Amino acid sequence: MSGPRLARTLGYATLALSLCAPHAAAQQPVRPKRVLVLYQQQAETQPMVAFSQSLRHAISTELGAPVDFYQESLDFDRFPGREQSPAIADYLEEKYRRFGIDVVVPVGGRALRFAVGRLSRVLPNVPIVFALCSAPQTDTTSLPSSVTGRLAAPSRFTPTLWMARRLQPDAERFVVIGGSGTADSVSVAAAVSAAAELKDSLELNVLQGLSLSELLSRLRRLPPRSIVVFANFRHNERGQAFEPLDLVGTFARTSAAPMYAQLGHYVGEGVVGGSVVRFDDEGARTGQLVVRVLRRHPGEPMPPVEPITKSFVADWRQLRRFGLSEGRLPRGTVVLFREPTAWERHHTVVLPTLAVIGAELLLIGSLLIERRRRIHAQLNAELQQQRADETRRQVAHMGRVALLGELVGTLSHELRQPLAAIRANADTGTRLVRRQGIAFREEDRELYDEIFRDIADDDARASDIITRIHALVRREESPQQPVDLNEVCRTAARLLQYDALTRHTVLALSLDPGRPTVTGDPIQFQQVVLNLILNALEAAAASDAPRVEISTVIHGDDVEVAVRDNGPGLAEEVRRHLFESFFTTKPQGLGLGLAIVHSIIERHNGRVQAENGAMGGAIFSFVLPRTPQPGDEASGARLMHMGTKTAMPT
Repeated sequence: MSGPRLARTLGYATLALSLCAPHAAAQQPVRPKRVLVLYQQQAETQPMVAFSQSLRHAISTELGAPVDFYQESLDFDRFPGREQSPAIADYLEEKYRRFGIDVVVPVGGRALRFAVGRLSRVLPNVPIVFALCSAPQTDTTSLPSSVTGRLAAPSRFTPTLWMARRLQPDAERFVVIGGSGTADSVSVAAAVSAAAELKDSLELNVLQGLSLSELLSRLRRLPPRSIVVFANFRHNERGQAFEPLDLVGTFARTSAAPMYAQLGHYVGEGVVGGSVVRFDDEGARTGQLVVRVLRRHPGEPMPPVEPITKSFVADWRQLRRFGLSEGRLPRGTVVLFREPTAWERHHTVVLPTLAVIGAELLLIGSLLIERRRRIHAQLNAELQQQRADETRRQVAHMGRVALLGELVGTLSHELRQPLAAIRANADTGTRLVRRQGIAFREEDRELYDEIFRDIADDDARASDIITRIHALVRREESPQQPVDLNEVCRTAARLLQYDALTRHTVLALSLDPGRPTVTGDPIQFQQVVLNLILNALEAAAASDAPRVEISTVIHGDDVEVAVRDNGPGLAEEVRRHLFESFFTTKPQGLGLGLAIVHSIIERHNGRVQAENGAMGGAIFSFVLPRTPQPGDEASGARLMHMGTKTAMPT
């Protein structure tokens, strides 16, 4: 190969290598950071799970690089003496010596002592970031320079006791409860020391070294003016190990006096609250400190030890249980489990409902104005026609008055009742919502739910009535469907229950146990029953013990609905003209209600009548043909007799 040709070949080879080298380097995997977490107790307890999740999330999110997490549960509480066991150190040495751990996170003071004392020879020069440790059990001045972490200040019960004294200014004693283990005794001593720091004259009682049954008995008999402080309970008098979270709820619910604690997970188990450590928050803050340690430059010192911050937290349910004033809580206290007020729960329903009601009122007003204009226009036309032909004018006038009277009567009479029910329910709900300063009971909440359901039902009913009126104006056929008259009577009685209560009237139902089903428009049937009940309520008001009874009875192929009152009854002259248009005995009446009832029942092939009862009062009743039901003995014959008429709207 000639010299120039060889040089050209070497140049191409060099260029190819230079292009491939960065790509090959980019393909090499990046070694993830490795974090070893040592738990002093069990890692699967609820507080530790919350801490671990926040720790991992903070490290993975803020480091921006792959992270592998490893954890070991030393479980020193259930297995005492393991801190000095060389077998555990040998096990960890065999497992992690050549693995390349980047940082160790001991959780708890005893886990920290194990990591510094035993694990340092297994993982030399590996930085340590401790968590959930407290002074004076953890002395930071004696720790190596490769150790940092987050430390709680001594006398951690002092803010909690200060909060308890604010809530219970009339308290007479402090009661400190704790287990019999070494860690329990340390916590009890800290609580006693905190009580002494307050320099209060309250009597101090320590319940320690008791069996669970005896401790529960003592808590049950505590005087109400006591402040109970849960210090710690990991071992009972026989040395049996417990998880404090499993016991604190039982202690708090049994205690006759308010109980306070210093860990966030205890709030919600029955304690009132306290100045607490939130494990999820500590997990996140410890994770941030771990990231700072991992990002150090070679030779850079460790970050300084950080103080553990606490916050005041209270359980709203326990404040109510013991009658403690929320206004006495320290400023900035987070109140958990607060039940929302009726307005907070339902304002998203109430506001749209009020908007719909307002829109409907505007629509109804515009319809009435437009109808009034039409009436005036038609009356003018009638006058002009009268001048041309007197006889023709009179005939046309009678037809128009009959049509317009029924339309206007239907619109005003039928819409007045549901809108009045909507307004009454809305007013009642508003008054209850405004009672902000009164403690709501469970019965109140049920009442609010019922009121707002009534609003929705009445609103839907008003919408249906408007639809029927529009259909009637357009001369459309009303819907024909099977209607259970028992259900119609129940619904009408429920809608008028408020009117009956305000009139101090007993509203009773006596319904046939069969199926009084007819065919027709359910809205029109409901208007008939509502009209009759309203008339009966007004008539019964004259009685000393007003009573109205609604009944249904099946008579063969017919169904009878009757409304009875114990009022003064009907005069013979009045009874003869009851169902005539514009006849009324009420000063403010239009005389259209019973005329509409008569028109609706006749349109459904029925008959309506009014009579005086044998025991006094009046009885308004109507009879409609019953719709045959499957299983009726005469259903087949009746269907043959009706022929195709059963499918035709009446």
